[in-house]
Amino acid sequence: PSNVLPILESFGNAKTVLNDNSSRLGKFLQVHLKHGFIVGTLISQYLLEKSRVVFQGCGERSFHVFYELLAGLPTEQKEKLYLQEPETYFYLNQGRTCKVSGKYDDQDFLVLIKALQMIGLSEDQLTSIWAVLAGILQLGNICFTSFEKESFEPVVIPSETEIQIVAKLLHVSADLLHRAITHRVTETRYDQILTPLSVESAIDARDSIAKVLYSQLFDWLLLKINEWLAPLEMDSTVGIVDMHGFEDLGMNSLEQLCINFANEHLQHFFHQIVVTQEEEEYTQEDLLWSPVSKMPSELCLDLVAAKPHGILHILDEQTLLSQATDHTFLQKCHYRHANNRWYVKPNLPLPIFTVQHYAGPVTYQVHKFLNKNHDQLRPEILDIFSQSHLKLVSSLFQNVREQQINQRESHSRVQRLKHQASTLVSRFQQSLQDLITKLERSHVFFVQCIKPNSKKVPNTFDTEYVACQLRHLGILEAVCIRKGGYPIRISFHHFLTRYGVLAGQGPSCLQKRDGCAAVLSQVVGDISGLYQIGVTKVFLKEKARQMLERQRNQKLTWAIVTLQRNLRGLINRRQFQVFRQKITVIQAHFRGHLARKRYQRLKKTLLQFGVAILVSGPLVHTMRHYKVIKLLTMREEDLI
Repeated sequence: PSNVLPILESFGNAKTVLNDNSSRLGKFLQVHLKHGFIVGTLISQYLLEKSRVVFQGCGERSFHVFYELLAGLPTEQKEKLYLQEPETYFYLNQGRTCKVSGKYDDQDFLVLIKALQMIGLSEDQLTSIWAVLAGILQLGNICFTSFEKESFEPVVIPSETEIQIVAKLLHVSADLLHRAITHRVTETRYDQILTPLSVESAIDARDSIAKVLYSQLFDWLLLKINEWLAPLEMDSTVGIVDMHGFEDLGMNSLEQLCINFANEHLQHFFHQIVVTQEEEEYTQEDLLWSPVSKMPSELCLDLVAAKPHGILHILDEQTLLSQATDHTFLQKCHYRHANNRWYVKPNLPLPIFTVQHYAGPVTYQVHKFLNKNHDQLRPEILDIFSQSHLKLVSSLFQNVREQQINQRESHSRVQRLKHQASTLVSRFQQSLQDLITKLERSHVFFVQCIKPNSKKVPNTFDTEYVACQLRHLGILEAVCIRKGGYPIRISFHHFLTRYGVLAGQGPSCLQKRDGCAAVLSQVVGDISGLYQIGVTKVFLKEKARQMLERQRNQKLTWAIVTLQRNLRGLINRRQFQVFRQKITVIQAHFRGHLARKRYQRLKKTLLQFGVAILVSGPLVHTMRHYKVIKLLTMREEDLI
């Protein structure tokens, strides 16, 4: 599936004020598995933001593919398709941001071509895709003016150049296209009546063609992707829902209302899952369950979609009335919901209303709400493009024709109002309900992505920005639901393993429940509401967990200090013994050294003494001989 991501990003992503690569549609990916390995994927899309093709707010861009086409297509092909710089196209220059920092449209275009070729598209099909995209851009450059005629101002196209280029690119009749944009055709029994359109109606007709061309092209590409990814066989499926995040763009229209409604619906589903899981676990553990009151997201859903007076139902009703306008729709909303705490009516007579979503208040501008919701091409426009000589264009509009015929037949069988379910809102609600039904039949996991900061820089944590995301994602409400009960759940075995020491016992296989009760009774006491003991688990409030942890830390600290004391004593004693042994060895060596030194001195002295004796022996003998002679001499003298 990763091989087709460049296609989905180019045709489905755009720069917004919040994200340089924002997905402008919801996706449901069904990843098919066989024996644990991925064998295929099916991708469904929800609410492609078609209006972005014809309008972007300040600081935003249209879909990436337009800019990639203009940046990456060779010059020769661009000339054949009458393509110029993005700033020259009305459908691309409204946001005044044709370039995105860090995005290289020319390189991304080469990646896109490889991805399109990988799913099996031929060169002719690629050329047709580029022609359709070029035709959409040229449609946006068709300008209108008017002149007064009998108190009416019919539309006039001052320049035929763009009409001729669009007709050539899409292989349709320029005259018929001109008439379809500037006149409404009414079929009678015998003839056709041409009614000139106003400038605003002509602009709507032009924009509706561009939006249908793009949306049908996207659906056709998605069909080709699914054909390429389709598995031969499978035994299980993993579904991945990738929806728009909650949006407040400053200039919010019907698309943002639908996006936020979808988020509200999924958020309510998330809360239902959390509450249901809580209730099931309490029931299994034989604990008392306190029902959760109606959640704010459910009340907001009632305001937006409840029958018969929800905002979306009022919009559908007004769309079916030929004389209704955005103003009448707004007035009816004010009348029905002025006293609703989730609906805010402006103090001044402005064409806006505010809905208090779970993520915060969002103000919506009702301009062109009815036009966007109608989302239907007039039959004469369908006829023109269905007969196009460009195979891709004719097939796209034949699909639109078949869809409208099938919708009419289906709804006539159930005796509903004509065209009722062909509105954008009704189709979106039905597709969203189908998605929720699929999710309800699945084992659901929720993955919430949180950005640490809005500047896309590392090592920066913006507390307010993260808190805002936590609120928008409904995580805080989920935490409140868990906190309202017993958020900490621990099995008997793990509880006794961690806290059994507080009661002087370890894990016991015989009476685990009683052991847990003994620990809690000794540490927490009989304070009601701080804990409950179920069949297999202990349910704790945060305060009870803190008390247990505090006692455990004290016990562990005392044990650690005692262990450290004894260990230090043991280490010191062993070190002393080693030191003592070393001292004994050192003393022995030193005494030996002294003895050897003394022996050497004594030996030297003895040698010197012996030498002295040897040297002094003759001298002593001589001295003795001298004394004897002297004595004899003295005696002789005395005798004389």
